[in-house]
Amino acid sequence: MPKENLIFKLDNLEYQFHHLNGTLNDFKPRLKNTAKTFNAKGKKTSKKISKILDSASLNETNAQLTSLRAEIVQKKAFHLENKLTSLLEKTLQQQYSTLAKKHNEKNQDKLKTLKTLDDKYKLAVFCKLFGKSRTCKLLVAKITPSKAAKTDPPAWFKDSEYFLAAQDKTHTYNPSRVWNEVVVATKGCDKLLSQTMAGQKIKELLSAFDSGMDMFLNIKKTRESELPKVSEIKNKTEESDAKSSSESEESSDQVSSNNSGDRDAELPGGLDEDEILKQYEGLLVGSDDENDDVAIPALDPTINYNEITDEEPSEDSEGDYDLASSDEESDDQPVSKRQKTEKTKGKGAVSTKNAPLPELMTGYYSGGSDDEFSDAEAEPEQIDNAPKRKNRRGQRARQKIWEKKFGKTANHVQKRIQEEQSERNQRQAEYEQRVEKRASKAREREEAQVRHNGEQKLRPEQISKSTQVHPSWEAKKQAEEKQKAAKFQGKKIVF
Repeated sequence: MPKENLIFKLDNLEYQFHHLNGTLNDFKPRLKNTAKTFNAKGKKTSKKISKILDSASLNETNAQLTSLRAEIVQKKAFHLENKLTSLLEKTLQQQYSTLAKKHNEKNQDKLKTLKTLDDKYKLAVFCKLFGKSRTCKLLVAKITPSKAAKTDPPAWFKDSEYFLAAQDKTHTYNPSRVWNEVVVATKGCDKLLSQTMAGQKIKELLSAFDSGMDMFLNIKKTRESELPKVSEIKNKTEESDAKSSSESEESSDQVSSNNSGDRDAELPGGLDEDEILKQYEGLLVGSDDENDDVAIPALDPTINYNEITDEEPSEDSEGDYDLASSDEESDDQPVSKRQKTEKTKGKGAVSTKNAPLPELMTGYYSGGSDDEFSDAEAEPEQIDNAPKRKNRRGQRARQKIWEKKFGKTANHVQKRIQEEQSERNQRQAEYEQRVEKRASKAREREEAQVRHNGEQKLRPEQISKSTQVHPSWEAKKQAEEKQKAAKFQGKKIVF
């Protein structure tokens, strides 16, 4: 039977409560399905939701909220207490048995501490004591973090056994009493517990409990959704680029400083520029790429560069090129850029006579007509700065991750266990059928043997009684008997 989604039920009741109070603007649902359910556009769903909202009453909804919250808190605390106690007991029992068999001077103190706890409380009782006290402490610290909250706790938490145990200093499971009278009073117990609580499974358990309580208390941590949207970033970058282009005519140094100042001022409070730009890498173009220190030399429109690419430039074209570049530098470049280019020329940089032609976007292509090399063929060869999507992990890799995260409770592990159990049951059933079949055949053979032996014993008597002689044989037998008994009837002749 599937478990009931108590968080979704809590969201629904809180939505009804805020709807009745008229404070829906202050309501922030925990789950996305809550907003979808109550803002559904379908006729049947909207009619059903409106019927629920109309029939709800404030007092009844408030009472349901109180009982549901108390139930959720009780279940979460009970789960944490049982899991933590079992993990502690299992770990300490294993350590105790291992150290008792193979103990040395290094682990002598640890063994002595475990022996003291076992003699004084029994390890199972001690783990129960510490597990429940730690659950009380974590639960109270999460729900009532301040002194004011502890003096006036929520109505759904003030009657909880965990809150009462934390408030009563003489209670058996009071955290401070257990720590002072049990843990600290036993030599080396605090060190033993700190090592045990640092285990991976216990850390995962406490982290899961913390996340579950955050979901229950509707505490939402910082997410990526709080970062500015792509459209906002694009608009702001366009504005900053427009400002920087208008200011670039004055000075290149002022441009860089103003651009950085504008971008820092436009970012929302506390956000790092590097974190935002990482998300939109490949979509934005830096302004430094647009304004290089070395100006790109102008091309002569009267020259076909496809024909002279593999040849040396002529003296006339070199002269025209130098004049054009010198005119552009004198008219368009600012003073600071002009000084930089003069310095680079003085250091022995590439001269304007041997200046390379600008690199073509699709590479050099010689000969043929323009129709032979279309734009569609050139597009795959162009540079793409967009980040490539990573391949999805394989099934085996994902299953290993799930096994590390969930252990034996992973779905594929449970499915494998169920399949093995079903195969085992099927083999057992087939074996029992074969055994029953052999037994039935053996019984049939025994019955047949008994019948056969009985027939052999009865056969001689039956043959002697029921067998009759043929009439011809009977007549012959009688004739022979008559001949034997016949008297002599002739005459004796004496010679």
